Amino acid sequence: AMLLGDGTISNNFSFKMCHAIEQKEYLQWKIKQLNNVGVRNNGLKYYVSNCGYNTGKTVVYTQLNVLPVFHLLRKIMYQPRKKINNRRILNRLDARGLAIWYMDDGHVNVTYNLSDNVKSLNIKIATCQSKEDNQIIIDYFKEVWDINFYQFSEGKGTFSIACGTAQARKFVAIIKNYVLEMPSMWY
Repeated sequence: AMLLGDGTISNNFSFKMCHAIEQKEYLQWKIKQLNNVGVRNNGLKYYVSNCGYNTGKTVVYTQLNVLPVFHLLRKIMYQPRKKINNRRILNRLDARGLAIWYMDDGHVNVTYNLSDNVKSLNIKIATCQSKEDNQIIIDYFKEVWDINFYQFSEGKGTFSIACGTAQARKFVAIIKNYVLEMPSMWY
């Protein structure tokens, strides 16, 4: 799950997870999850980013000790850029894995009625894949979780997935307990 979202495996097989400083609590939670299953990492580290959305800002990261499985994951997931459409990997996701993927790459739009009750929800997960690759992900959600996602264009030939209110409520019910563990991720 950590590789589907913000995790990366470099061409020297180093697995790294990096987040904005505002998500420090979230990365600490991820590190705890890794420690609980015996995956060694270098703990919480800081550096000033020189690329992407966080250029010039202090970010937090951790790096995992190189494991032979990273060679295989790199070969499967990067063709040459990261592809997240591998059904065997998707099938291994549990509710915590979905929550991690969502907290890494998803967001929710909520509208309220005049009584401050939720009127509608729209969940988006930035998969940034081709239509064909997204269809594999959409089929996975339908077959495994009975949630109907659709895809929309991100521009430049990439697409992401989303779902409306009824499906979003089902999705939130699955991931809610994990997201609630980290107040910094409630947004």
